[in-house]
Amino acid sequence: MKRLLCLALALGCAVIGGCAQRIELALMAVCVGVDVSAEGVTLTVKSPDYAGERDSEKKGYATLSATGPDWQQAVAALYAQAPVTPQFGQLREVVVSLPSFRYMPPRQLFECLDQLPSIRSHALVTVCPGSAREMIEGMSPEIGKRLSKYLDLALNHFEQTGRIPATSMSCALRDLGGFWRDPVLAYYDGGEYAGALALGSAGQVLLTGREVQLYRLVRGETQAWQAELDGQWFGARLRGRARLAVETDGRRDTLVLRLPVYLTYSLYGDPPPEGPEDALRRELYDLLAKLQGVGCDAWGFGCQAVRKYAALGDWLRSGWPERYRQAGVRIELDARLLQQPPP
Repeated sequence: MKRLLCLALALGCAVIGGCAQRIELALMAVCVGVDVSAEGVTLTVKSPDYAGERDSEKKGYATLSATGPDWQQAVAALYAQAPVTPQFGQLREVVVSLPSFRYMPPRQLFECLDQLPSIRSHALVTVCPGSAREMIEGMSPEIGKRLSKYLDLALNHFEQTGRIPATSMSCALRDLGGFWRDPVLAYYDGGEYAGALALGSAGQVLLTGREVQLYRLVRGETQAWQAELDGQWFGARLRGRARLAVETDGRRDTLVLRLPVYLTYSLYGDPPPEGPEDALRRELYDLLAKLQGVGCDAWGFGCQAVRKYAALGDWLRSGWPERYRQAGVRIELDARLLQQPPP
C-alpha cells in the first residue's frame, strides 16, 4: 500500500512538474496587434518574458512581430519566429489599427483572428489611429509587474465609467455576421481610451467619451450620463429597459426609441426644470443621426425590423442598411425625477 502511495505521489509530482515546465516555456499572448496595409499583414504579440530581467517592470515582457503578404503567411511567419508555440488562451486585448479596415473588411479580419488556435474570444477589441505594433510595443505594467492584471484593471475602469464600449471579439463577430446590429469598438488615441469607433455599412465614425456614455446608457450598461444646467448637475438612470421599434407607413421607416429614465439630482439641490430632459433628448437625436450617417445600427433596430420577414433571404433583400440610413426618428423619453444623496 505504501509503495502504491509513493508511486502515485511520484507520478503526481512528475505531472505537476511537467505542467509547470510547459507553462514556463509557453509564449502566452497577453495582447495581439493587427496592422493591414498595401504591403501585407503584420501580427504583433506581447507576452511575458520568463528569461528576462525580473527586477525591471518594463523588461518583464517581450514583443514578437511578423509580417506576411497575406493573413495565412503572416500567421506562418509568426509561428516560425516564435521560440515556442504561441498560446492565445490568456489574451486580454486585441488591437487593430484604423487603416487596417481600408484593406481588409472588419468581418473578414475578425474571422481570421477567430481562427487562431484556442484564442480567448472575450478579449476586448481596441482600435488605434496609428500602428498597432507601436502601441503594443509601448505597453508595460504601471501597477506591479503583471501586464495582464494591469490591463484588466484599466479596461474595467474605463468600462465602468462608460467611456469605452465593452465589445469583445466574440461580440464584434456576432454583430458583424448578424446583419441586424453593428459593432462599436473601443478607441485609443495614444493618450488614453477616449471613445469608440462605430462600424457601419457606409463607413466608420468616431464617438466621443460622452457619446459612448449615452450609447451605453440606452443599452443599460452604464449610468454615467450627466448634464449641467444653471450651475447644477443632473444625472440619468434607466428605470426599465429601453425599447426599440421600427414603424413603417408604406413609404418610409421610423426608428422609435422608448427610454424610461430617472433624472437624478442632489439631495441638497432644487428640483430640475425641463432643461435636463430636453438636453438628454437632444443628445440622443444627435447621436442617432451620427450613427445613421455611416449606416451603423449600433442599438439594434434591425433586431426589430427582421421579425417581419419569414426567411433570411427576404431580410437580406429588404435593403435594411439603406432603409436604416434614410429612416425618420422618434424618441419617446419617459423621465421622472429622483432625488438622491451625493456619492
